[in-house]
Amino acid sequence: MTFNQVPVNLTMSAGTGLHREFVIRNDDYSPRNIERCILKGYMAKHPGALNAEETTSSNPVYVRYPFNIQVPSGIDGRYIMDMTPSVSMSIPEGKYVYNVVMIDIKGTVESLMTGLIFVDVAFASLP
Repeated sequence: MTFNQVPVNLTMSAGTGLHREFVIRNDDYSPRNIERCILKGYMAKHPGALNAEETTSSNPVYVRYPFNIQVPSGIDGRYIMDMTPSVSMSIPEGKYVYNVVMIDIKGTVESLMTGLIFVDVAFASLP
């Protein structure tokens, strides 16, 4: 079974929540069963973004923002990518990359979705 990934670009406002629902499909467009799989997602300025103040040669510290990934219906291939306002509040305005990966019960890691997220400042969150 293969999965054809299509980049999905998103927008969000810092200080507000992000909530998007997606369905993973097989090549024949039937829902892919993702029960018993672990899904993880992060966004960052670029894939190797490091915190220059805390990183050492032996201990890299990455700057990335986590998504909370929920699977309301694994048999239907549905998952929700969510970020709370408290997490998004710390994200500076700009363009970011993101990736959602799935780890199946055999330990195989597969990239489900990738793209860009454009972050702006929410007027409601300004002092």
